[in-house]
Parts: sequence; structure tokens; C-alpha cells
Amino acid sequence: MSVAVRKEQFEDHPILDAAKLQSIKDLADGDDEFFSELTDLFFERAPLLLGEMQSSLSEADAGKFERSSHALKGTSGNLGAMKMMKICEELETMGRNNSLDGAQDLLDELQQIYPLTEKELKDHWL
Repeated sequence: MSVAVRKEQFEDHPILDAAKLQSIKDLADGDDEFFSELTDLFFERAPLLLGEMQSSLSEADAGKFERSSHALKGTSGNLGAMKMMKICEELETMGRNNSLDGAQDLLDELQQIYPLTEKELKDHWL
């Protein structure tokens, strides 16, 4: 699958899943501190994991790349950051298959989507 085709498959996914975020807020039952802590954790972990992914890709360490991609996939999915989650899912598979061709392009896209995700969370959910 070409990189262009891979990128196209993520266009249909929203940056954030409003229903997922609302269900998290509903579970918190008005505890704004809980939701704030969850988003703070995302804002703290995502840049670190993106850095780990870049480092492991530069080192051609597919196993470390897979683990970092998996961790960011979970962190993103837990908060409803669907576009990030879907890209991480693809990157995780690339790492698992020890096939990192095209991974840099997808990682670049992920690094561009993260600030948009952060902004949307801050502007509409916090």
C-alpha cells in the first residue's frame, strides 16, 4: 500500500470523537478534575511517545517503534483522538511487521495532527 493511499484512509476519521469525549465526561459525573487529569496525561505523554517513535524509527528499531506506537494508540483512543489512534494503529502494524518503509511520512502526519488535536481539546472540551 502506498503512502498516499495510507494517508487517504485517515481522512475520514475525525480528529476527536465527540461521543467518546462526552461519555468520558458523563462517567466523571461532573468531576471536572478527573477529565482535566486525563487530558493533562495525554498532553504529557503524547509528545514523549512521539519523540520515542521518531528516535526508534531513526534507529530502525522496529520493536521499540511498535511499542511506542501501541502506547500512543491507547493513549489517543482512551481520549477519543480518533485520527491519531488510527495512524498509530497503522504505524504499530508496520513496526510489528518490521516494515518501516513509509513510516516516516505517516509519523510526520501524526506529528502535524497532534497540535490540532491538542487545540481542539483545549478549545472545545476544557
